[in-house]
Amino acid sequence: MSPQTFIVIIAIMILVLAWYANTSKRNKILCTFRRVNKTKIIKFQSMKSQYVIFDGSKYDIIPSRITFQWYTAGIVHMLFPQWVATLDYSYDNRMPLDPNKLSYNWETPKLRQAINISEIMESYFKTSTPSSSNKKQNIFMQYLPIIAIALVVLVGFWMYNNMQALSNHMAIVQNQLNAIVK
Repeated sequence: MSPQTFIVIIAIMILVLAWYANTSKRNKILCTFRRVNKTKIIKFQSMKSQYVIFDGSKYDIIPSRITFQWYTAGIVHMLFPQWVATLDYSYDNRMPLDPNKLSYNWETPKLRQAINISEIMESYFKTSTPSSSNKKQNIFMQYLPIIAIALVVLVGFWMYNNMQALSNHMAIVQNQLNAIVK
């Protein structure tokens, strides 16, 4: 291999690494989460998402609280640092850190989960109650249970008649086989 070919291959590899570094973290948010025991979890989330999940709880993504930093983790990003959007979360609040005030809101993930459950139950009961415009049911819906029972009875009667005929045919075949064998 000539030195020129080697240099061209190395240049192509560097260009591919630069392209990968640029596109791998594009349209993603670097979310960091601090647990109770002071450990830190790092996760990339799509910019289109409305929340990120850490330890089974939803944490909101609020665009006004996004900050930017250079991402240099890994060999590729050490060579080609990437400017990424970041959000910082804590275990005791579902909102990210406000970069202007450097504080969190009072609302916790457990409180939000309880609120979400109550909202789900409320919406379920709202949809399960009949509306005033749909109180009149059409005739088909009114007699549907009777129609279903009649269909089951008809299918059962038809199967009984067919099974009787099949049983008669099987008895004839059995008699003919017995006559041949004897």
